[in-house]
Amino acid sequence: MTLQNLSYLAALVAMIEPTITDLKDGYVRVETKKYTVEVPKGWEVGEETNFGQREFHSDKGELGTMTGSAKGSNWDRLYNTSLFFIQRREKATPTPYKLSKNKKGYETMSFEMIGKDGKPTSKYVILKNTKEDILALSVRITQVKNETELNKAFDRLVNTAVMN
Repeated sequence: MTLQNLSYLAALVAMIEPTITDLKDGYVRVETKKYTVEVPKGWEVGEETNFGQREFHSDKGELGTMTGSAKGSNWDRLYNTSLFFIQRREKATPTPYKLSKNKKGYETMSFEMIGKDGKPTSKYVILKNTKEDILALSVRITQVKNETELNKAFDRLVNTAVMN
């Protein structure tokens, strides 16, 4: 491999891999080309898929991000499209979605998936900017005993999310 090829490879890796910064408060900032979020320190930062999805794993549960475009889609369509993919992964009942605007000015849609025991199995918040780009954020609650800790991590993910 030539030096020029190595340079191209390094540039390609830099475009794909996120920048991770320790915030010294138990969280790290994960910066990508499309968004910035904060997740608990020590969680595995997964690779981004070719359709814009990235997962963050620990033995407690899973956080997720996904980017996309909402051009030409209303909230009903985004909700139904989301449910199509979510319900292929988990058998739970969706709550109706709620619309609001967050502190950073993004329009938001939020909903949960409820398991047979009546408790949330996952939660979702979709942010939409004025260009109609979306950033979907999620948490999977695999064990009820970790719900409080996962809710805290998810709140931090949602509250720190910025579309770049």
